[in-house]
Amino acid sequence: MKRINFHLEKRGFATVAAGAALAATLTATMTSGVSYANSGTPQGLPPGAVSADGKFFTPGSNTIVKRNAGEATPGKLSTESLATVNPGPAGTAESYWLKNARRTGQSCGTGLLAQTSGNGKTTLVLTVEKSVAATVTKEIGVDYKAISAGMGWSVTNSYTVKNETRYEVPAGKWGSVQAFPLYDVYRADVYRLFGSDTGKDVYAYKPVGVCFNSWNQ
Repeated sequence: MKRINFHLEKRGFATVAAGAALAATLTATMTSGVSYANSGTPQGLPPGAVSADGKFFTPGSNTIVKRNAGEATPGKLSTESLATVNPGPAGTAESYWLKNARRTGQSCGTGLLAQTSGNGKTTLVLTVEKSVAATVTKEIGVDYKAISAGMGWSVTNSYTVKNETRYEVPAGKWGSVQAFPLYDVYRADVYRLFGSDTGKDVYAYKPVGVCFNSWNQ
């Protein structure tokens, strides 16, 4: 599986999960053992793989990264992403807009979507279909409708991630598979409306697939 430009944010910006989750289904199956979903820190990761804010991790040798099976579910642009960005009234906080929005890579999120485990010898099969909210990290107070307009997609929507993996657990071992959201990472420069570059950046994380982390012991 080809991996490209994984983004690990370490600057401790305030992270905001945007948008309410859409209705979704989540299934997990396997040939033996127990299947469940809960929250927790990803296991089997090398030291330093998790970002300083605990929101993302860099995939290691135990991680398989898969973009959505079939065509990705498109998120409709929300009202604010289609709105014209105008200056604020006199006396209000300064308004900003984004320039040079670009996709800079991918990141695996640490929010656990599903998990399955069992004793070997067995084959664990984990199937995930779930709605995940987009996430924004920003260095300056940019309005979300300005971020959506600049990125070209709604940062306040949720997006469906969907894929499946299989993992062979050797005889005499206990194995586990965890599923986490995969994000495309976008970065843009922040400009003052009708003014100069602020020198600040905005990052937007769009859910596009699943990171499967598998191990045995």
